Amino acid sequence: MTAIEDVAREFFVYLDAEKGCSRATIEAYASDLNLFVEFLVQRDRGAEVEAVTAELLREYLADMSARGLSASTRGRRLYALRSLWHYLEVTERVTQNPCPRVSAPRRHEHVPTSLSVAECARLLAACEDNHYVDLAFRDRAILCALIYQGLRRAEVLGLQLGDVDPEAMTVLVRRGKGGKSRMMPLAEPAAEALADWLELRPRCEHSVVFTTRGARPMSAKDLQRMFRRTVARADLAREGLTVHSLRHTFAMLLLREGVDVRALQRLLGHSSIETTALYLHLETDDLRDAVARHPLR
Repeated sequence: MTAIEDVAREFFVYLDAEKGCSRATIEAYASDLNLFVEFLVQRDRGAEVEAVTAELLREYLADMSARGLSASTRGRRLYALRSLWHYLEVTERVTQNPCPRVSAPRRHEHVPTSLSVAECARLLAACEDNHYVDLAFRDRAILCALIYQGLRRAEVLGLQLGDVDPEAMTVLVRRGKGGKSRMMPLAEPAAEALADWLELRPRCEHSVVFTTRGARPMSAKDLQRMFRRTVARADLAREGLTVHSLRHTFAMLLLREGVDVRALQRLLGHSSIETTALYLHLETDDLRDAVARHPLR
């Protein structure tokens, strides 16, 4: 019998060495697989590869559902198991794979929270209401990177001085989600905001672009506090409004301007066009407007 934990360690080496996955991705896989092993142990089931069946996987999904876990969480944990068993198939460690016989939970699709052009303007203007001038410029540069470039939170916090070239109007996003890098053209407002901040950025022993007043790299908590503070100053009381909403805003505004979905996929750094297609959900008013444009009247 082959212990799941033993083959999982080999799987993580494969993800690192051959797939080039980031440390965060590998840690996420490890967490999901450990939870499955814990499920087996708690039920006195054998935590061996050979003991896993489609029926057992359905029982695992049912258990997660009973504990109130969302469809996306259940789907992610099933995906981790599918990835491990795919590796076992490729390396000829198993002859039967139970995963294809189990369907992933359906996720309820919803329109992501996003801001209008006017609301974006209010949010950026609210940055000026800051006691510290340098932080006002920093906060505006961060929000511009989110609104005008569609960067993820981790991508903004991971920017290095050498990645930003305001003169060439480019920004290099290193090892985005999935460990992939991409070069993006800088929108003029974002380039100007970044150039202003770089002039005021304190001298540091590191090359991270966005720092605190104490010259240390900004953390996710620092960014979240800044965002909440600026949203409050802008008086934007919107349900579900988060830092990630600005990435949705970037996508929705470009789509409404007629930007091709394939081009948007490259800008967002999506590996699959299906992920980008989620942004094609339009509000009811947009749909009414589309119907009203029918040429036969």
